[in-house]
Amino acid sequence: MKKIGAGRTAEVYDYKDDKVLKLFYSAFSTNIIEDEYLIAKNISTTTSLVPKVYDIVHTRNRTGIVYEKIKGEMLSDYLSGNIISTRKIIRKFVQTQRRISNINVENVPSHTNKLRQKITGSCLLSDSEKEIVLKYLSIINNNELCHGDYHPENVFVDQNHDFKVIDWANMFVSNKYLDIARTYYLIKSGQSLNGKTKLGSLIEWFGRQIIAKLYWEEVKAEEGRKEYFLPCLFIVIITRYDENIEQEKKRIYNYVRKNKEKMLKTMDVREGVNWQVTMPSRKN
Repeated sequence: MKKIGAGRTAEVYDYKDDKVLKLFYSAFSTNIIEDEYLIAKNISTTTSLVPKVYDIVHTRNRTGIVYEKIKGEMLSDYLSGNIISTRKIIRKFVQTQRRISNINVENVPSHTNKLRQKITGSCLLSDSEKEIVLKYLSIINNNELCHGDYHPENVFVDQNHDFKVIDWANMFVSNKYLDIARTYYLIKSGQSLNGKTKLGSLIEWFGRQIIAKLYWEEVKAEEGRKEYFLPCLFIVIITRYDENIEQEKKRIYNYVRKNKEKMLKTMDVREGVNWQVTMPSRKN
């Protein structure tokens, strides 16, 4: 098999009959892989945004999932080759995320507990602080489908210029602003796996800031943004810390230390405590 890609959880290989094999690293348990398989299988029956899912296979003492091969390119590469159309592409990227949040979740197993488990296991919060965040999550739950890792490297553009969304392992059902906030963070501040020179890293950083700005312009008028965005951003940054991305950990730790008191007060749902917050004004 020919390797065509690699990520933090798996390598991707060409497979037979226009399919690909997502072969997980040996550190990942069968239960985690089977969970992703079931999520992707369920989601693929509800929307054309998701590649078809076929089988679980075992090879090279590892376990993988066989997916439909998308004939196209990763959105991040597509953006690089279509700079003049960046705004239009990001608008479609946001529209696709809206389509995801509007998927009927009745036939999709709820994985809200995944997010709650991450909060419960956070090393940045005390038990009482975790309680505040968990209560807040219960209050804001709108039963909206969240991809959980929606960014340009998890979206492919096929030959018909349609978007296909991959890697649904982190899917959960809650409030769409948790998904929007994570996407914003990943675009603006997330670290790429690909090794780059200092110049290459600087160019990538600059590109990320432009895309993040365009993304923000598309989502800032969404209903509920003023109430939800900042608290949700704080929550997703907390959970990002425990993903152990070394280049991000110090920055996340400092952000949480600086903003924790204010954000927890914002989220506190006890009687007499105002949990809504207004975003600071922006000139863009």
